[in-house]
Amino acid sequence: MVRSFVVFVAGLWSVLTGAPAQAGELVDQVVAVVNQELILHSDVEEVLTLVEEQELKGLDGPQRAAARQDLREQVVDGLIDQKLMEQAMDRSGVEVGEREVESAISDVARQNKLSVPQLMEQLQKQGMNPQDYRKEMRKQIRQYRFMELEIRSRVNVTDEDIRAHFNRAQAEQAREPAWRLQRILLTLPRDADDELVAALSSEADVLLEQLRAGKDFAQVARLRSDDPATREQGGEAGVFKRRDLSSAFVSALESAAVGEAVRVDTPRAIFLLRVAEEIEPGEADFEEQRATIGRQLNEAAMERELELWTAEQRRSAHVEVFR
Repeated sequence: MVRSFVVFVAGLWSVLTGAPAQAGELVDQVVAVVNQELILHSDVEEVLTLVEEQELKGLDGPQRAAARQDLREQVVDGLIDQKLMEQAMDRSGVEVGEREVESAISDVARQNKLSVPQLMEQLQKQGMNPQDYRKEMRKQIRQYRFMELEIRSRVNVTDEDIRAHFNRAQAEQAREPAWRLQRILLTLPRDADDELVAALSSEADVLLEQLRAGKDFAQVARLRSDDPATREQGGEAGVFKRRDLSSAFVSALESAAVGEAVRVDTPRAIFLLRVAEEIEPGEADFEEQRATIGRQLNEAAMERELELWTAEQRRSAHVEVFR
């Protein structure tokens, strides 16, 4: 049955906030009870505010209202699941020390090429104070540790599983060849004027002529490409199937012989591309893909086991939702 109610009890407000409520004051609306712990309307709205702009993008009117209601129900379910996990973590005694929190924050700062004070300054500009960030980091570390102890132990991905997944993927893609591509990227600044565009286009023509005359593609890429991800590897971009590429790239590459450089212009860049090798169906190396497939299978298994674990927790808990 769909139910809702508003709490006006001064004692409950004192428990929730530590401050006395005025007579007749609207405290908050209780959305769900999870083993005597409350999820409030304000909790739900806080999460909705964070996600609705992205999730409801492009919707308006009755369609947006209906979609928001569906999203709200998903948020409530998510908060219930989170509450169940927090309660399970409390029972398990999983704790996280200050040193672990500070170490994790240092890692985040280093990954973003910032010092810890600079990271905190950036967070404050985004509306999060350092104390709240440390609290959230502690929660994430604690949850990760609990997942490793409680959920990871239920996952067992074997080499046979990885091999079977690889074989199925190869069978499904057996008729689709692929290209090993090299690329040189010449980028156009956003404020480029006609003169700069023309100069870059002329340079691309010169480079293309040199490549077609036999100049080493890898050497040109190392000297001139603006793509930091491939420049030091001589422009090696990886293996691509046609469906992985834009129609402009496919059209240009199909019109050229293997080893012949082609040019593709886009609004913000000029690409010089070359099919270094055609990969025949079924030639993908299992050993090269083993680690990636294993990680994917483990992540999928973790998600399944987490869903099962959450369902088990719900069955043994007292959960009441007020719609």
